Amino acid sequence: MKMKKLAIYTLMVALFGGVSSCENPLKDFNLQISTEVIENYVTLRVVDANNANVPGVTVSLTSGDTQDIYNMNGYKDFKLTDNLLVLGVDPARTPTADNPIRFRVQFSAPGYNTQTIPVAITDVSAGIQTVVLTKPTEVPDGAEEVVENVDLNPDGSTTAPATVELPSATGDGNMQLTVPAGTQFKDASGAVITGTNVQIVVTSIDADNEDAVVLLPEGSLRAGEVVLDDGATASGTFSAAAVADIKMLVNGVQVSQFSQPLVVSMPVPANYVSPITGQPLAAGTIFQIFSNSGDGVWRYEQTSTVTGSAATGFRVNFQITHLTFYMAAEFGQACPAARVINFSGDWMTNGTTAAVKVEAVWGGKVIASGDYSINNTNNSISLMNVPTTGVKIVVRKEDGNILAEGDLAGCGQATAIQLPDPSDATSTTSTLQLYVRCPGQTTVVTLLPTFQMFYRESGTTEFKYLGSVSNGFLRTTLLKTDGTKYDFKAIWNERVKIVNDHAVSEDNTATVGIETGDIMGSKAGATNLAILAEECNNL
Repeated sequence: MKMKKLAIYTLMVALFGGVSSCENPLKDFNLQISTEVIENYVTLRVVDANNANVPGVTVSLTSGDTQDIYNMNGYKDFKLTDNLLVLGVDPARTPTADNPIRFRVQFSAPGYNTQTIPVAITDVSAGIQTVVLTKPTEVPDGAEEVVENVDLNPDGSTTAPATVELPSATGDGNMQLTVPAGTQFKDASGAVITGTNVQIVVTSIDADNEDAVVLLPEGSLRAGEVVLDDGATASGTFSAAAVADIKMLVNGVQVSQFSQPLVVSMPVPANYVSPITGQPLAAGTIFQIFSNSGDGVWRYEQTSTVTGSAATGFRVNFQITHLTFYMAAEFGQACPAARVINFSGDWMTNGTTAAVKVEAVWGGKVIASGDYSINNTNNSISLMNVPTTGVKIVVRKEDGNILAEGDLAGCGQATAIQLPDPSDATSTTSTLQLYVRCPGQTTVVTLLPTFQMFYRESGTTEFKYLGSVSNGFLRTTLLKTDGTKYDFKAIWNERVKIVNDHAVSEDNTATVGIETGDIMGSKAGATNLAILAEECNNL
């Protein structure tokens, strides 16, 4: 496919020296003139378990409609800018809610577990979705892990029955893995592995704990590909009652299979309530057992009937013949199409942007969340792989307080949510507006790229999402105009610009050019002028 090369030009290449704190916060950003041709895209944010950037991340597209996915420069060169990855769709294709473009993205980094996630793009905003990479040695809150060594005979078989036991991450009792005597361990090809002992690593995961859920394949209870009991494939969300990751090594070789079944016994929280039937847990409740070998596909294995009582504890027991993640769960199948949510509010009429977090809640659990920039021209978002019924949408302000909530409409229907004014009585409105004026021209150019803007009060550590800057414009109520100093970070394509210690006023308009009052730059003014003149001629 031939794709138009985006015209992206740097007009300012250096920071000003000795900038006053009351000057325009847009003044010191690298500015570009752009004729962007990719309109539909998704933004992924990659961090570690501490919300910090991960060094050396490698990105690859592994399956799905990858032939139509490009970076925002129009090339198949995928890498993070700061901690963001933007993936765009060939403009010759127009994805819709009924016909989303689906594919899988794999992230790997030295010292971290590789993570593969499903991605979908429609014709409305997918927001900023966060991907968390974990280290093999990390056991987050909400997980319990035990490592045990079991002796083997010369033929690689266990010398006696062995039981590996650990506290369940849910706090409802102990999980057990029973290995019969005489069990041999096999590699992926089915060959028996011999050695003096087998190392068994069992991790119990509390699916109600967001910190622990990142350990799951895809880092989420949502799944883009699930093989059901009838062999059909669907997307959707799990309501997990018990989850475990089981790994084994013999002589450093990973075990895949066994010569005879092992038995897994996992406690189930007594307070579990089915999000599908609304029924509380009881003896006789049937859960499906799914496995995932790390390829991103959950597969139905069998069913398991709950035993026990509230007094003695509830459990599920089942046999396994291979190693993987195991989950006792109910599965809420998703609609084939994306679920569209349309936001409205009187406060949008003046162009104000609200940076909000939107959560999908099912069975009392947050199953999906993302950061979104909402305004009068960008007021629709899409969700994928959420169950067909019983989902509630919760919209939170930057401080975590709930702004609005409502039920997600059924398949094929858009959800309408009225958003109250996100500002409060003490909020002030500030406007950031950037223009470019070509040499010899009296009018300004507004063909500027859309980029993501983050901010923090100077002296603090964590950048927060301010919103999406479109055509150089952002009106927000998140910034104080009382002299408070901020650090700003703009991320777009392969460029990151951070400007520190700037105060904002109500109107922060700036124009790049050579006319009176325009910004040209003090460190490389001649170079900036040459670039400006050249690139303006290319428009």
